[in-house]
Amino acid sequence: MYKRFVFFVTTLLSALVGCTSQKREANLVVEQVDFGNVQTYKSSELISVERLLPLETSDESLFGSIDQLEVWKDRIYLLDTYKTNAVLVFSATDGKFIQKIAGTGNGPGEFLTPYSFWIDYPDGSLYVLDRMMSKLLKYNLENLDYEVEIKLPELSPLAFCVPTEGDYLYYFPLRKKDLFGGKQYVKADEKGKVVSTYYDAPASGKILHGNSAPFYVYEGKLRVCPYFSNRVYEWVNDSLKVCWEMKWGDSTLPEASLFEKSEGSGEVMREILTNNYIRLLYVYENRATLAVKYYIQRDFYLSVYHKSSGRVFNMKAAAVQDDLGFGGVFPLPVGTDGDRLVGSLSRLDLKEEAVSPALKACLKQSDEEGNPVLVFYYVK
Repeated sequence: MYKRFVFFVTTLLSALVGCTSQKREANLVVEQVDFGNVQTYKSSELISVERLLPLETSDESLFGSIDQLEVWKDRIYLLDTYKTNAVLVFSATDGKFIQKIAGTGNGPGEFLTPYSFWIDYPDGSLYVLDRMMSKLLKYNLENLDYEVEIKLPELSPLAFCVPTEGDYLYYFPLRKKDLFGGKQYVKADEKGKVVSTYYDAPASGKILHGNSAPFYVYEGKLRVCPYFSNRVYEWVNDSLKVCWEMKWGDSTLPEASLFEKSEGSGEVMREILTNNYIRLLYVYENRATLAVKYYIQRDFYLSVYHKSSGRVFNMKAAAVQDDLGFGGVFPLPVGTDGDRLVGSLSRLDLKEEAVSPALKACLKQSDEEGNPVLVFYYVK
């Protein structure tokens, strides 16, 4: 079920030059989608595959997991936070490894644990956040040469982005009244000086639990989904405005009262993990699709809204019936590329008897512990 609501906000300013030139009408569109209750589907009912892309496996390019993925021009940038502590670059054409920057230390241009990265397309820069060392480092996007360290406004933000050149937007989910007046989003300059703050921290701010890269760019506009929120916000005129409101049938995110029951975050998380609450949202949006990957307890789910047809899907990943030869699994999205979603298949998860000839040919390029195969697909 999908609805669109248009809210007209009219601001009338009085000035000596006259009312007409000072009257401004701004249309704020809040789109609402209900993904409905979980259903069972076949892979062929959900997606059409454009291509498979095996990522080259070598001693230098082997990584553990895809914690973030961005496609830029003919390159794929991906983050492996915990095994190789690196940002790796592959060809988006043939999957060949190009280069990487890995955690090596705490000197100039060095990091230990990359938590997220951001590509500033107009500036041609790559930014890497190391939360453990409280460092934000800037590199050249083409050759990954180190350029400069950006001073943070406070230690260990959970996430960041670069909305405009020279401005940095940070996400501090913790609910601390003495930290930025209880606001969660902080805009600062390259010297760490706070310019402005936004978004009152909700009760859920006591728990650090969410996607390490909640910011994304859609049609040139910056968007973000806060932790434990069913809303996506757009950065408009130096402020955050709601652009999506999401529902999942009878399933819900944890209510504010749950976070207020106890001062201890451990007790709250135990209750979340033992009940059917939606948690840990990953939002992927392009012109064709809004897709949200999420957890209930310890299982992955995926909800999808196809924008042109209005169709919605909501599924448990492990319950999708594989009839496309994916080895018995479904390629959950890890990123976008134009109007496509980009999924990933790890060879360790695949059942050999359920692998298609095309996928089998991709798997022959490396051993059982090799890098995954990316799946570029459209939602039907």
